[in-house]
Amino acid sequence: MRGGVRAVGTAARPLARATRRISAARGLTIIGWHRVDGQSDGLSTGVDDFQRHLDTLDEWGATVLPLDAAVAALEAGTLPDRAVALTFDDGYASVVETAWPILRERGLPTTLFVVSDSLTTDLRFAWDRHEPEHDRLRLARPEELVAAAASGLDLGSHTVSHPWLPRLTPDELKRELVDSRVALEELLGRPVTSLAYPTGGWSPAVRAAAADAGYDIAITVDRGLNTRRTPHLSLRRAFVPTEPEDLRLLLDGAYTMLRPLDSWRRRGGPAW
Repeated sequence: MRGGVRAVGTAARPLARATRRISAARGLTIIGWHRVDGQSDGLSTGVDDFQRHLDTLDEWGATVLPLDAAVAALEAGTLPDRAVALTFDDGYASVVETAWPILRERGLPTTLFVVSDSLTTDLRFAWDRHEPEHDRLRLARPEELVAAAASGLDLGSHTVSHPWLPRLTPDELKRELVDSRVALEELLGRPVTSLAYPTGGWSPAVRAAAADAGYDIAITVDRGLNTRRTPHLSLRRAFVPTEPEDLRLLLDGAYTMLRPLDSWRRRGGPAW
């Protein structure tokens, strides 16, 4: 994490901790990764660093809950202190082959959001196309996803093709949201009711379309603690920085004040 952002988080930490202590309502922290493989570089998190992240969660006293159960407890006002939900985006093979066995051994429930085009095509994401061919870019095959789901990994939708949703027409938006959910339900033989907006791109219109498409939960990349007032179709989430000290700042709520910056960045969409 850049030094300036860390300095802001460090300065904000005492206020964030004090706010958490005096608040009568407990909140939900949602964090995420993309892939776990040989090194921490870009979207990749090295296995050793990933283990350190999980150790940090344990040392912080996190109660890790399944995403749907966490959101239900948030709504009911029964959320335990320091509640956390874990997520992965995109559907890289390293999640089911490397990360999930580690998480399962530790008894940590997790949700993986899958781009449904990967079920039927040899999909390669725009940001990976300039990269040399490497196994870490490989996406999980349908049979791997089914096996992981059977062993407890929760699967949600990440749309059909990973577009910037606010740019789409209403018909395109409906297709991305509905077709991805249906494809995953047919694969798994069960309802799929959670969604992660690609690159965190959402708007009130996108959120309304997610509701119409049958989702109960949708995740952004706007940092901050989720409270009972946070809409379930625009839940806040932060991706995990490499260094455990930065993750600890995130868990303490030190980066909540950066949420306006997240909203400003979201307006333009990704370069690809």
